Amino acid sequence: MSSYEQTAALLKGLMSNLMSTDNNVRSQAETALNSEWRDVQPQTLLGSLAFLVHRDNEATARAFAAVLLRRIAFQDVKAGDNKEDERTVWSLVPNGVHQAVKNELLGALKDETDRGTRHKLCDTISEITNNEGENEWADLLPALYACAQDGNASLRESAYRVFSSCPYLLSGQSPDSVNSAFGGAFQDGDATVRLAALQASVQYILAATDKQRPALAPMMPQMLGVLEPLQRDGDEDGLTEALSALIEAAEETPKLFRAVLDSLVTFATTIGKNDALEATTRQTAMELLVTLAESAPGMCRKNAQFCQQIVPVCLQMMSSIEDDEEWYTVETLDDSDNDENHVFGEQTLDRLANALGGKQLLPVAFNYIPQMLASSEWNQRHAGLMAVSSIGEGCLKIMRNELGKIVHMVVPFFTDSHPRVRYAVCNCIGQMATDFAPKLQEEHHAAVLSALIPVMDQTSVPRVQTHAAAAMVNFAEEATKQVLEPYLDTLFERLLAMLNGSKRYVQEQAITTIATIADNAQAKFNKYYSTIMPMLLNVLAQATDHDHRLLRGKAMECATFIALAVGKDVFAPDIPRVIELLTLTQQSVTEADDPQASYLQASWARLCKLMGAEFAPILPVVMPPLLTAAKQQPDFAVLEADEDAETGYSAEDGWEFANIGGQQIGIRTTLLEEKCEAVELIGTYARDLGTGFVPYAAETLETLVPLFKFYFHEGVRVAAAAAVPYVLTSVKLAGDDAALRQVWSHICDCYTAVLATEEDDTFTLQLFNSFAESLSAVGANSMTSSQLESLASACIAQMTKYYKRMKDREAARAAEELDEDDEEQLAEEEMLEGLAVDEVAKALHAVFKTHGTLFAPAFHGVVPVAVKYLHERDPAARQWAICVFDDLVEFTGPASSQYAGDFLEPVTQALRDQSAPDLRQAAAYGVGVMAQFGGDAYADFVVSAALPALLEIISRPDAREEDNVYATDNAVSAIAKILRFYGSKLSDARALLQTWFGALPVTHDEDEVPSVYEYLVQVVAEQPDALVPNGDAQMLRHLVKVVVSALAAFDFVPALAQALIALMQNSMQALDASAKAELWAEISPEQQQALQAKGLF
Repeated sequence: MSSYEQTAALLKGLMSNLMSTDNNVRSQAETALNSEWRDVQPQTLLGSLAFLVHRDNEATARAFAAVLLRRIAFQDVKAGDNKEDERTVWSLVPNGVHQAVKNELLGALKDETDRGTRHKLCDTISEITNNEGENEWADLLPALYACAQDGNASLRESAYRVFSSCPYLLSGQSPDSVNSAFGGAFQDGDATVRLAALQASVQYILAATDKQRPALAPMMPQMLGVLEPLQRDGDEDGLTEALSALIEAAEETPKLFRAVLDSLVTFATTIGKNDALEATTRQTAMELLVTLAESAPGMCRKNAQFCQQIVPVCLQMMSSIEDDEEWYTVETLDDSDNDENHVFGEQTLDRLANALGGKQLLPVAFNYIPQMLASSEWNQRHAGLMAVSSIGEGCLKIMRNELGKIVHMVVPFFTDSHPRVRYAVCNCIGQMATDFAPKLQEEHHAAVLSALIPVMDQTSVPRVQTHAAAAMVNFAEEATKQVLEPYLDTLFERLLAMLNGSKRYVQEQAITTIATIADNAQAKFNKYYSTIMPMLLNVLAQATDHDHRLLRGKAMECATFIALAVGKDVFAPDIPRVIELLTLTQQSVTEADDPQASYLQASWARLCKLMGAEFAPILPVVMPPLLTAAKQQPDFAVLEADEDAETGYSAEDGWEFANIGGQQIGIRTTLLEEKCEAVELIGTYARDLGTGFVPYAAETLETLVPLFKFYFHEGVRVAAAAAVPYVLTSVKLAGDDAALRQVWSHICDCYTAVLATEEDDTFTLQLFNSFAESLSAVGANSMTSSQLESLASACIAQMTKYYKRMKDREAARAAEELDEDDEEQLAEEEMLEGLAVDEVAKALHAVFKTHGTLFAPAFHGVVPVAVKYLHERDPAARQWAICVFDDLVEFTGPASSQYAGDFLEPVTQALRDQSAPDLRQAAAYGVGVMAQFGGDAYADFVVSAALPALLEIISRPDAREEDNVYATDNAVSAIAKILRFYGSKLSDARALLQTWFGALPVTHDEDEVPSVYEYLVQVVAEQPDALVPNGDAQMLRHLVKVVVSALAAFDFVPALAQALIALMQNSMQALDASAKAELWAEISPEQQQALQAKGLF
């Protein structure tokens, strides 16, 4: 490799400039590195860097060369004239250079003496291995085995560092040999080797398959054995690293901890309650336990000591809060104490309660909470109250039954002598107002508000005063107008006083609380409007300096909430001024972190909701910044493992980092949230403005549709999918069909391309829903045959995936491989998949509805999948398939009969299924569409096989019970269609008509109601004596009741409503006065009130 010695010397000079603190010098060096080395002599660059890594005399140069080699080797560069033809630098150099670089790196691995440089060397070796693949570096695995057995501890550590980054290198080894190799390393005499082996073993476990993992369980006791010496030797950094590695395993493979759970709980809680240790060490130990609780709650519930040992440690941490003078004097409120032990304890207790539930946690917690509340120490009382608020959500079911006692227990602390305790009870009641809504508001408003509202007067402790107002927000959000109305005057008296307070954060909270109460009070707020609105407009007009930006944001939020509350008529005189002030504010927002930006966007949206079409002229002000925000690309950062991310990428600015492959990969999440909010608001404007949105439709669609593939943030994808149908509808409403069809073709292709491969079930169901709504907006015959084929293929792909998952679950259950945690996880998966499957059916329905028989050729491929679902034991699977075949019959008519042999017998079985009402409903609906649309091809089946089953459905004793009523309604509707379309094929149509009439009314299924009552009107008109022979009084009474129930419950089109009213009146006239009075008395008060409210009587 001596041929690189001269070029390496030149490169080292350039490297010194790359490390310069002078930005200009560093920038020039970066340009030279790329233009003079990387782009023109990449093989020399890589070879020289490898030479320096191995042979330079300075550790700093060797380390930097290793970092540069890793960064440059896998950079993408142009490989030709084609702009899109990009390859990595490594792929552009000959194999001989690859081998030379690898040889130098393996030499360095053997010879390096500096620990920091060795770590960077291991990262570079791992990067090359991960990019090339496990079989491309034949010499590496033997070299690592040699290092792992070397007498030099640094070499042993290095081997396991590489195995940690490249666990697949061990994939060819048997579990026994891996267990043995790691077992020796876990007992190594050097702590760094033991730690590296632990980290490597975790990564090996994570890379193993589900079938391989159980064989690795014997490693777990030895892995935990690494922890105790680190604690004993006082190596907190090493202990924290080891615990962090185990947290990764706990997230993915919690069941491997089952056999060691007792000892782990004891060890981790010992660390957690040791006040002499650093907060990070204690918190990481507790984080390991709470991660296990969240990943395997069933396993942890079964461990008798789990809650018994963890809860006291959480409460101890919560009690460690100290009284700091700064807490009372701060001018701005922030979350700077989030890393404190007392906050961590609160968060941990909350997570434990949500994971394990009240049955396990509540008895343990309440062994301590009462005595803490009775303590003379304020921090104990504070912790007790915060504990009640922390466990409420997770222990909801049990605590709800004892809510009165809990309220009685905590309310007295509103008058506690210590301000921090009063702050805690405000927090507690605020959280309870959310967790136990609306029960707390409805049953305990007097006890709560009589104690809470006076605290808003405590001007001597502004933070307590402010927190009381914040708790009021939680209470008001879930309270009814009736509950809150008696307190409005006293509330506004105090809030106005706070608005005139001296501290800005008090004013800000007052405005937020006013906005929430206005939203609750609605028209009742009118009496306060003339007092509050001028004050808010004054804030917007006068408080223009930098320090008041948040106050202005809250003022515009409050003003627009009030506008919605009081309505357009009351707000109208102030609309021009508000628009003017918001426009001026928008023009003043120039800094990326200006909090006014998000408040502005939401305020404009509320004004749009209030103003409707009149808001359209303001869109040129509103839309440009929204579109800019929606088009933002995520900010990324890639740092070395030992770089301080907080220095240039503060968490306060929204940066979050994860350690991946020896590097820190960061993304700025605040930007993603801004992007998501912008996309959501764009959808709101398109929905609310209709045709007024058309000028922005084209640019909006160009922005939104690519976001279907914005994998950095699920919320952005979901919001984009939800917004697209609204934008297309706006174009549709404008009447520009040509433009709609033109833009739709590309959008349709995007839908089907993403749907074909999407793995996220949540987004899958959203996108199928979005597609169905968009297609419905665009209308008939808007897809080409190839697009219909693509949509069918996407449905097949998704339904095949779900079918395999369903069969895998069945196999696991049959093999009795599942425990409580598995069943909980499977139940969640089944619920989500069920929703996704429903949306697939809705998408197919939309295609059938808009394309009819044109979809039949593409649908042919869906049939085998649907048939598989038809023959499953799972009723939901069969229901999905029947719904699909229902649509086939409804929208392709007699042509569907070619597939009848696939689904008629399963439909008959479904009609008689006693355990699944939803399945019976789908089958009954299908029989109805066969009669209505199927023609003669289905007549024999409907009359001979299906009709008897329908009669069984409507004659069940429990036919009108809640679970069965929809199936009954659909069966009644289907019989009406059989009478109407197959009447001539019935042996005794008149008897069937009487049976059908006796089964009325249809009371729940709105989709079936119109056709049923249209047929009723038709029968009475065409066959006057068929339903009420000889004016039978009992039949007349039944007829009136049937019609009354329909008119009271449903809104009909005018013609049908008038026909039903006439039918009812004519029937009533046939009764004498006493019979009429008696009949009217039998009609429920609710129905009478509904008829009177509609002006029918």
